[in-house]
Amino acid sequence: MRLALEILRDPAFPDADFDQIRKQRIAAIDRGRTEPGTLVQEALQSNLSPYPRSDVRHVRTIDEEIEDLNKVTLDDVKAFHQKFYGGSYGELVVVGKLDVGAVQQEVATLLGSWKSPSPYQRIVNNYKDVQLINTKIETPDKENAQISAGQRLRMRDSDPDYAAMMMADYMFGGGITARLPDRVRNREGYSYSVSSSFNAPVEGDAAVFSATAISNPTNTPKVEASFLDELRKTLRDGFTAAELTAAKKAIRDDRIGARSSDGGLLNLIGAREQYQRTLAWDEQLDAKLQALTLEQVNSAFRKYVDPGKISTVKGGDFKRANVYQ
Repeated sequence: MRLALEILRDPAFPDADFDQIRKQRIAAIDRGRTEPGTLVQEALQSNLSPYPRSDVRHVRTIDEEIEDLNKVTLDDVKAFHQKFYGGSYGELVVVGKLDVGAVQQEVATLLGSWKSPSPYQRIVNNYKDVQLINTKIETPDKENAQISAGQRLRMRDSDPDYAAMMMADYMFGGGITARLPDRVRNREGYSYSVSSSFNAPVEGDAAVFSATAISNPTNTPKVEASFLDELRKTLRDGFTAAELTAAKKAIRDDRIGARSSDGGLLNLIGAREQYQRTLAWDEQLDAKLQALTLEQVNSAFRKYVDPGKISTVKGGDFKRANVYQ
């Protein structure tokens, strides 16, 4: 810990390392030009976060990322560190068998006098209307294709419907036996990997419901059709009581498992500390999830998810597969 904090506070910034790291970063980014997953996520996230190039929340293209890396100098990096780095804001989480008093004393010695030269303000994403897209990206000679779809929702994780929406997403695409993967992967065999996800922020209200699948390019249109059909069917008919009972047990086991390792616990505590929360917040969420009724879950899913507001991007060698032509 002492070495890590000393490096953080007084980095050497060697010229040779800067040039090497920049070349490595550019090479890694450049490889994404032909990768369906990279291009699909770039296009979808840019659509869901429509910020101008001058905004830090703007989703940069590959060319923009490389342009920015080529412009930055070692003096810029040093100046940034000098202006923004300090020990006034932040969290340090340590998990394991340790002497808490000794750790706190060491941290105070290393960071106590290191004041942040600039005030801290969190960057918040608020809900913005999205111009819907349904587009394809050709990636010649790639065996796999990816399709991703997403919808912006106006919600934060303290809203009354958060637990119900979290459960609905889990039942729709959160596990191997959830509705979407059970149909598209297990029964129809169209996709190697398919899932949905739901995320809502602590601050701001730019939540997102999304789904992603990887498949042979020939099957991508079938995956897209099955996703929309299953989504509409779920919104029309709702989940069943048996599905909710099974999902409550599965999500409880998943959440307990995520807290059972040092790494998982460290990340969770760190995430909560950023917003002055403790693990009591997770205990409360666990209780809310277990107390949900079928009506609450179905109502939340119908309230927030709308197939007519979902943007879709697919990438693959569709020309060779003779689809989407």
